[in-house]
Amino acid sequence: MISAILFDLDGVILDSNPEIEAFWGGWAEREGIPFNEQIIKEKIHGRTTWETIHTLFHHADDVRKQEIYDDGVSFDLTMQPAMMPGVLDFVSGIAKRGLPFMLVTSSPHKRAWHFLRQHGLDQYFKDSITMDDVTKGKPDPEPYLKGAAKLGIEPEACLVFEDSDSGIRAGLAAGMRVVAVNNSNFDHERVIWKIRDFREMEIGDQFIGLDGQQEAGTLPYSLP
Repeated sequence: MISAILFDLDGVILDSNPEIEAFWGGWAEREGIPFNEQIIKEKIHGRTTWETIHTLFHHADDVRKQEIYDDGVSFDLTMQPAMMPGVLDFVSGIAKRGLPFMLVTSSPHKRAWHFLRQHGLDQYFKDSITMDDVTKGKPDPEPYLKGAAKLGIEPEACLVFEDSDSGIRAGLAAGMRVVAVNNSNFDHERVIWKIRDFREMEIGDQFIGLDGQQEAGTLPYSLP
């Protein structure tokens, strides 16, 4: 039984990962740094901008790191990622039924809410935990534990939608169950489902359901 849902942003609500990877790949090429799938998984997705800069460009001086960060801020203001297919119907469905939910992202507050407003999702999302609210980012459980506490829901009654390895690990470390989005290789007993996008999900009056190509199932929920 679950009582709340916590959503990551990039790769879960926003189909933004290809653009993000292209941005960091461009800087890696300029700096002469190798850039591959392992680096993307370990140092890009699920990390804050500064974490990525300090790990991927650790050789750079402070002036160069600030230049990369400022370019990232400008990039975010011009990026117009689409929503993940089906996410609007799913979010509006849980909002209609009164199931509590929240955004939990490694993005800064300003960036996260810029994109929620861009897609009209701010009418549904009422609160968030962002990079600005934590001292330890994902894969540390702090962001998800703070999200659960803010909702007043016990962690074990929360369901997380995450795409990155670091984000999934954060949700698991918080004691929550996880739906992995576009991450078919992550196996854990509390990763209950793996989905391509939210077109595989349905929301009923007493359950959340999966009707995917590879598997199907239901998960009951209770309203607080």
